[in-house]
Amino acid sequence: METRRLYYEDPYLREFEAVVVAVEGDGVILNQTAFYPEGGGQAGDTGTLNDVKVINTIQRGGRIIHLVERPTAFKVGDEVRGVLNWSRRYRIMRLHSASHIMEYFLYQRLGPLERLGSHVDERKDRADYAYDGRLPPEALRWVEEQTNRFIAEGHPIVITLDPDRPGWRIWRCGPIEMYCAGTHVRNTREIGEVVLRRRNPGRGVERIETMLKP
Repeated sequence: METRRLYYEDPYLREFEAVVVAVEGDGVILNQTAFYPEGGGQAGDTGTLNDVKVINTIQRGGRIIHLVERPTAFKVGDEVRGVLNWSRRYRIMRLHSASHIMEYFLYQRLGPLERLGSHVDERKDRADYAYDGRLPPEALRWVEEQTNRFIAEGHPIVITLDPDRPGWRIWRCGPIEMYCAGTHVRNTREIGEVVLRRRNPGRGVERIETMLKP
């Protein structure tokens, strides 16, 4: 049985009730969950199941697995109450939405770049791009300014399913549109101000880190 993905129905859901359908090693599988599993560049959620710590949430073979500290505390058929580490998840949602906006303005300034990889957690979003040389500092400043200006304007963020590609989710915000399976805020004002930083992880690769301004 496939786990019902409550985080898609309501990404702001912080607590939920569920039933254990399997326990495998240190992982617990539920009939439904609000915990987002690691994937698509987004970190997996943490929190508790019946006050037992969930240290990560992953997806394996299409199944959502909650990695817990004490798997022996659970058995099939148990009713559980899940509680997300909401402050962590909400920061991830804000950063994930900000990363799409940043990339939109990055491409406006430098043209379409090949994205080599990305990862977002509660600390920052990092995105790697194929690029010879160093990203111009003035270009990065411009991207940061435009990103923050757009965020402050308060654009709604809407996610819909692609009618032509079952299971594919489309992220839309103003003129920006892309496929994304992650969790996001409903309005750019929730993001707050961001700071961009350049890194060089290796030859021919430039990294942009997006962080929330304290």
